[in-house]
Amino acid sequence: MRNKWTRVGKALLCLTLAASMLAGCGGGGGSSSSSGAAESSGSGEASTSSAASTPDENFNETGLPIVNEQVELTFLYVKGANMADFEENAMFQQMEKDTNVKINWQYAGDADWSEQKSLLLASGDLPDVFFGSNSLKDMDIATNLELFIPLEDYVEKYCPNIQAAWEAEPTMEKMVTNPDGHIYTLPGKKPLRPKGCDTPFINQKWLDNLGLEMPTTVDEWYEVLKAFKEKDPNGNGVADEIPLTGSAKQSLFDWIRYINPWGITDSLEENYLALDQETEKPVFIPADERYKEAVAFFHKLYAEGIMDPEFITQDGSMSDAKMKNEEVALVGTGITWEVTSGTQPHQDEYVPMPPLAGPNGDRYIRGNDQTITYSRNEFTITTACEHPEVAMRWADHFATDDISVQSYWGPYGVVLEKQDDGTVTFLDPPEGKTGDQWYWEISPRDHGPKYVSPEFEEKIILPEDSGDGAKLKEDEIMKEFVAKPYPLVNYTSEQAEEISSLTVDIYKYVNESWANWIVNGGIEEQWDAYVDQLNQMGLERLMEIYQEALDVYNNAG
Repeated sequence: MRNKWTRVGKALLCLTLAASMLAGCGGGGGSSSSSGAAESSGSGEASTSSAASTPDENFNETGLPIVNEQVELTFLYVKGANMADFEENAMFQQMEKDTNVKINWQYAGDADWSEQKSLLLASGDLPDVFFGSNSLKDMDIATNLELFIPLEDYVEKYCPNIQAAWEAEPTMEKMVTNPDGHIYTLPGKKPLRPKGCDTPFINQKWLDNLGLEMPTTVDEWYEVLKAFKEKDPNGNGVADEIPLTGSAKQSLFDWIRYINPWGITDSLEENYLALDQETEKPVFIPADERYKEAVAFFHKLYAEGIMDPEFITQDGSMSDAKMKNEEVALVGTGITWEVTSGTQPHQDEYVPMPPLAGPNGDRYIRGNDQTITYSRNEFTITTACEHPEVAMRWADHFATDDISVQSYWGPYGVVLEKQDDGTVTFLDPPEGKTGDQWYWEISPRDHGPKYVSPEFEEKIILPEDSGDGAKLKEDEIMKEFVAKPYPLVNYTSEQAEEISSLTVDIYKYVNESWANWIVNGGIEEQWDAYVDQLNQMGLERLMEIYQEALDVYNNAG
């Protein structure tokens, strides 16, 4: 099959945008057809028609293969540096044999994807499908609806597995239904997920060495951290202990999870929103009085040398290197997804630290079903796609139990074993790797329009002491403290445009201010002027939009 454009032509177009852009950008090919998705008008308006295109005789509406003569589709995926190419994945190889659909994968690096994405969307030279929720954010879709085709009629006509999932889990359909009534992107549901997201951890060996009890409040935590700094808990005679480390990467979003004890916890989305637990109204965390108290507390830690001086500027690899110091443990506390994976090679010294009570007795932790278990923007078809019906049937096949578990952990025979009685067990990871590391390297993991039925989940036997099994054990401690979050609402294109415009200056100001206050202090004296400046930048209007979207979400069926 021939592609719509030659590889050379596509590469030249992308190179004119940016030398680092993806080679071979653009729509997929396949058997010739005049009945593909409607071309974008370029007017900035979304298509008002959601009717599924009429396929040609090469297409099979049910069963496998999906097409008789092979069709090629181009999928764009944002890939981490350590992830294997999907062409080498046995599951995807088997899918190609079963469906007769060849996926040409285009990979973007996660480090510079934001800039690449803006250029790609502006160019109009699109892949057939954006695959994975790390490729497009809500605002990317809401502000570019003319680039994507509505999917609801394709779901109804060609996707029995997706329909069954949505009937069993109405949240999945609700979270992708746009205010205009259309569905532009598919959701996913990850199997066997915890309720809580982050796990605070602490070095139990250090506590024991110093005769200290597990802290239960932020004040007790401060005293423990101070002792960690001053009393040589690792016993090597060197003042090398780092009581508290982490990576904020010069972004408030990566630090804000530490302020849960002050009674506000974010929605896991990069919008700095929380839901007030009493009024259930949206709260912009960086303008809340409780945030001011938390920042002042962490400035105290920074000023006394308790908080890692590189906390604000280092990336994750730098903080991980401190955790992985071979000779002796250097770190007292932090936050991770799962303790055994996050604290190697000294994992035997660390334990989960139950959420601390703050000044008002609040004990919260980030997490919720919508963002930990469910996700959206997992499969978005562009107007460049000539065969959306083929792409949607491929997605529906992806949503079967067997494919979904392999897409989450890894292929059968490599990572998983399916026993004769239907149970699914796990093979040991390669030496030197944790299960969690291995799964991320060998599979799409969190990404893709997957769905595993509750009945199939009961057949999965997780390893108990590592990875997802260990996380679920930790969750028994954490899940009761998960706060109700600001949900994954949907925005109209007008709301999305306004949010994008307002948050440029607001986020810049917020990020500059918090970092300065952590290092230099002064938040109490500067707070009123800071809030006034945020309001001048449009914060009050921003919160009106968030409340409007929340009202629509709460009133939806």
